Amino acid sequence: MINAVNLYKGKTVAVIGANGYIGSSLIEALSRHSEKVIRVCRSRLDPKPGMIDLQADITDPDCWQKIVHQANIIFYLAGNSSVYASASDPSESLKSTLLPINHLIAAAQQSDNCPRVVLASTATIYGLTKDLPVAETNLANPITIYDLHKYFAEQQLALASCHGIINSISLRLANVYGPSPSVSSAKDRGVLNRVSKIALSGQDLHVYGDGNYVRDYIYIDDVIEAFLLSGAYDSNAGQVFNVASGIGHTLKEAFELVAVSAVELTGNRVKVSCFPWPDKTDPIEHRDFIGNIDAMYAAFKWCPEVSLSLGVRKMTNCFHVSVKS
Repeated sequence: MINAVNLYKGKTVAVIGANGYIGSSLIEALSRHSEKVIRVCRSRLDPKPGMIDLQADITDPDCWQKIVHQANIIFYLAGNSSVYASASDPSESLKSTLLPINHLIAAAQQSDNCPRVVLASTATIYGLTKDLPVAETNLANPITIYDLHKYFAEQQLALASCHGIINSISLRLANVYGPSPSVSSAKDRGVLNRVSKIALSGQDLHVYGDGNYVRDYIYIDDVIEAFLLSGAYDSNAGQVFNVASGIGHTLKEAFELVAVSAVELTGNRVKVSCFPWPDKTDPIEHRDFIGNIDAMYAAFKWCPEVSLSLGVRKMTNCFHVSVKS
């Protein structure tokens, strides 16, 4: 991990979506590195020393005046996180994903502050890719409402960066896994985490289809390091970067690693079986993806440190210890 103490010295940082899966882990890291952190969340948060809490609805433009006025760096990790929720209510997805971005940009236009903005985007923006690994030079080809709105958000921020209103970059995250103070609220996110808890309870695991779809799994600690580096520097305004491991594993491989680790910890036998895909499964579930991470290394000297086998062991051990305690 980087030594971010000096990088964040004297800077005020705002985390939008501070109570989310990635946001809560980022808050823990920032508490060690930043002198002033603003936690922005719709719900009330438990008090934490050294934190400034702003309980706000980010679709309300008034809160953005307070955020932009204070923050040098804004980590934007809010908005809808479910492909299926977006499909069932596109208007709400549009509102939760894009309206706050509009308010952020408007607030920055009205201030003399040009904050660094780091957006948590998604690698599924690339759609159903054929050639792997996928680099940022590949055209975005969103095939879901969720990905389309994420792509719009990237473009809004990039345009505002071109006009010097803000200084943004977007991180296209692959399949993030690993322990965090919060869990993902979307059922189609954090699959490997949920599968680990199922296996530790002694239940068998079900993988859909033949289990041979390729995913790029990236451990939460490596993701947090990517955010810290991206926020600390003001280069590469308006650009997008893949945050991934650069290594592909099939779903079945990943589930089997979880099963083996669970058996080692509990002694309970866990099988991995293939089941038919449920009805109305979105086509994006059938994707293969491996991310090219050369650009992220070139820009920020970032590269992941945790392999999938090590990450699964760390994750299952953490979940096992928390259950026992």
